[in-house]
Parts: sequence; C-alpha cells; structure tokens
Amino acid sequence: MRNAVLDVAALPIVAARRGSSPDIVGGPVPLHYGFKRWDWRTERGLELALAERSSSRHAPAATLEVGNVLAFAGVTGHTVVDKYEAGVNVLNVDIMEYRPERKFGLVISISTVEHIGWDEEPREPGKAAAALDVMAGLGDALLITMPVGYHRELEQAFIDGPFDSVALAVKKSRLGIWARRPLTDVPAVRYGYPYAYGNGILIGTRGAF
Repeated sequence: MRNAVLDVAALPIVAARRGSSPDIVGGPVPLHYGFKRWDWRTERGLELALAERSSSRHAPAATLEVGNVLAFAGVTGHTVVDKYEAGVNVLNVDIMEYRPERKFGLVISISTVEHIGWDEEPREPGKAAAALDVMAGLGDALLITMPVGYHRELEQAFIDGPFDSVALAVKKSRLGIWARRPLTDVPAVRYGYPYAYGNGILIGTRGAF
C-alpha cells in the first residue's frame, strides 16, 4: 500500500519527464510508459522498451514470444506461446512441449521464465532452467528477462544460461530510473523493496537481439 501511494504521488513527475534508459544493453532506449497498466512503476517500463526495440528489428513472422506480454505494448503479429493466457494468435501450450516446424530469428520472453514450474502445481524448481535451453534451441537471437529476487534458485542458472551476455539492471528511483550494475550485486537486490515489484532484472541476450 505504501508503494502504491508514493507511486501515485510521483505520477505527475513521471508523466512530465518520460526519460530514456542509460546504455544497459544495446544502447540507450526510450522507456515504455504504459500509464493505463502502470507499466512505468514496474520492471515492465524497461523490459518492454528493450523488447519493442528488438522486435522492430525482426519480421513478425520470424519472432517467437514466450509469455503474452508484448501485446500490452501494442506489438502483435508474431507467434506467441503462453500455456495459460488466452488471446488472439496465442498458442496455449507448455513451452517444454512446443515443437515448431521452423527456427525463429528472434525469441523474446519478458518476465515469464521465472514462473515456469515455480508457480505451477506441482512445483518443479528445475523446470525454468530447462525452459531456457528449450527457448535457446528455438531461435537464433535471444532476449530473455527475469526479475531478481522472485525465483532465487533460477538466478545462477540464468547467469550461466545460453546467452552471449547477461546484464543486471537495478531500479534507482521511484521515477523509473534504471542503472546497470555488476552481477555480483544480484544477491543484494530484493523483490518488492524498496520499490514495487522487480527492483532489479536480469537481461540475457544472444546474437542480433
């Protein structure tokens, strides 16, 4: 409740400034300000900005998204696999069982992998790490993110995962200001504190994401 009240108070400043991220991965990018869904007050502000930029560099037909998130930023037309969420052109299939007839140019997954196996019954803690390898095999370029502190058992597997590079972005202000920090800072980042939701995100990339 405290975070919600403080975020509402900060909203006029956020709406006026509408800044960009520093060079966290691939250069600065204009942050995503989804005021209707309050994306600006969560990790979505940075994640969707990175995903929008990456998807704009690949044809929709060559893009696979795991977890139906980009549609909330108005990005559609690509293939989406989401086991639970219904939607137009969304394939309701477990990513571990998805067998497309072709390989994609880009695979995007925004704050989804940490839920795989972890928020399911029965819980399978190792399923998310296995899902990373599955996603890596489905495409050439990768952009996969996850919030720090939500699924601690996955974090080291993510850092050691099928990427060319893994970056840690940490939220520095209620106004949606992010900074890149060394991966050694991961254990100190908490989920939901001092700001709402993800206060840090791991960003795994491979190829021309």
